Amino acid sequence: MSVSATLARPVGTGSPRSQRGLDWLNFFVADVQTAFGPFIAVELSVNGWTRSAIGAVLTINGVVGILAQAPGGALVDAVRAKRAVIGVCLGLIAAGALIFARFPAFWLVVIAQALHGATGAVAQTALYAIGLGLVGHRVYHRRVGRSERWNTLGNAATAMGMGALGHFLSPAAPFYAAALLCVPAGAALFTIRGADIDYRRARGAERRKEPKAARFRELLANRRLRGFALCVFLFQFADASILPLASERLTEGARGLSELVTAALVAVPQVVTAIIAGTVAARSERWGRRPLLLGGFAVLPVRAALFAVVGTPFLLPAIQILGGATTAVVGIMIPLIVADITQGTGRYNAALGVVLMCGLIGASLSTTVTGFLAQHLGFGAAFAGIAVVAALATFAVWLLVPETSQEALRED
Repeated sequence: MSVSATLARPVGTGSPRSQRGLDWLNFFVADVQTAFGPFIAVELSVNGWTRSAIGAVLTINGVVGILAQAPGGALVDAVRAKRAVIGVCLGLIAAGALIFARFPAFWLVVIAQALHGATGAVAQTALYAIGLGLVGHRVYHRRVGRSERWNTLGNAATAMGMGALGHFLSPAAPFYAAALLCVPAGAALFTIRGADIDYRRARGAERRKEPKAARFRELLANRRLRGFALCVFLFQFADASILPLASERLTEGARGLSELVTAALVAVPQVVTAIIAGTVAARSERWGRRPLLLGGFAVLPVRAALFAVVGTPFLLPAIQILGGATTAVVGIMIPLIVADITQGTGRYNAALGVVLMCGLIGASLSTTVTGFLAQHLGFGAAFAGIAVVAALATFAVWLLVPETSQEALRED
């Protein structure tokens, strides 16, 4: 299905204008966030920063992001003005980007990284909340698939565009671009009508009379939510290190091709995700969440094993097709399954924040553990360890995650 065809047809109960606004908002927020990836290390190293100092500020961003994820979700649940939350986040992200570009002094950069870590966590949850508030739970799968497509297109476009800016202009150029892109992001946010966002639906309280929100201890006592959070932790522990390890091995074994192949390794899964996101979302309602989640998780150990045994640089991007399939499935299933589990509690965004936080913790630990394995035992051992954890994550899904789709349950 073409993007233009998707835009022409409204989803759920949200107006076409608000739906299109959320599409472009996802696109531009992905643009802005991409600038804070690999370009940070390049910019700081050009300004004479040591590796330890660069590592310290990157760690700060990760730690703040983890700590802000669950409280950020609770904040999104509590605040009625979801658009205002994202507007504030965009302003703070733009300020952080300008600090990187203009004032790369240590403590200012630390502040900028802390702002980005906190606001990025809140903005991501708020985007999901607006989508749920626009369309409701019944057709939320379509909205999530659509958002995932536009988010992925934004990532792919920005990775190429900002890389070119950094190469041909200056290492600071991507951060000026990130600040500038907050303007069209704000314009897209403005086109979403506040009246189209139902506050009760946006936090998972679908009843006619808004119920009192569930207590946090009741939420955390939910076995399905705890089991799913564990699965996401294991998945991210396995997935987060595959691309960094593959890129690092390229610099050692195929130095002249490393930049080209690494760019392909990043771009291929983004393209695959954009192509199949709508199909995955539709199948999640017909087949149920569990079969797709099992399939997405089961691809990961195969992908890790292939990276362990395939050494030809130009074959590696083909393996990343599997990465795109996994990214599409898991990226869509996480908000959908959390919405299923928390329906009626009024705590959707807080619960989503907890699950995403578990994923971030897994990803943070992953790079440390696999880096140690690669250094002392070699890349083959590191990829083998990833494959083992990925297989364990798949078994955990089979054991701990039941079907949650109401449509699939009704058909049963």
